[in-house]
Amino acid sequence: MKLSSATLRARARKLRLVLTDVDGVLTSGAIYHFVDTTGELVEFKAVHSQDSIGLAWLAESGMITGVISGRVSKGVEARLKILKVKHIYQHRLDKAAVLAEIMTAEDVSPDEVAYVGDDLPDLAPMARVGLAVAPSNSRPEVLAAAHWVTKARGGEGAFRELAEVILKSRGLWDSILARYH
Repeated sequence: MKLSSATLRARARKLRLVLTDVDGVLTSGAIYHFVDTTGELVEFKAVHSQDSIGLAWLAESGMITGVISGRVSKGVEARLKILKVKHIYQHRLDKAAVLAEIMTAEDVSPDEVAYVGDDLPDLAPMARVGLAVAPSNSRPEVLAAAHWVTKARGGEGAFRELAEVILKSRGLWDSILARYH
């Protein structure tokens, strides 16, 4: 069920917790590997700068933020900590269980949670939140399950789109803009 603009804004106003996948949402999904001098596999990913600042704005505005990723990346973890992301779960494909754990820890109800995902492992948490969001280039099954689909593709500002909807719906956008004037 796709939401009208008014319903999207109403749901966004209720949110206290915003969770997202990493690969295919904050990144394009491309993963680069090399082996360092010790023989350890090192993984590189590009997190879109607009998505990054969107995460930071949400945290600075009092929202609880988090990621649930099936992969492990030391670089992404370090970046997320800089952005004040509270919940960082990596190497977890049991995303519904992680979602339940975070919701219990934060004492939030499903209608106070948004989840952004792009691939099949994201379907379970998307089915359990008040606002399920998918980047426009998500898998067809995820697009069908989403309450709202961003115009931007994953890794190209999709998370930022959601962050702006939330901040505008909560009357916080002007204070964000005021920082840059």
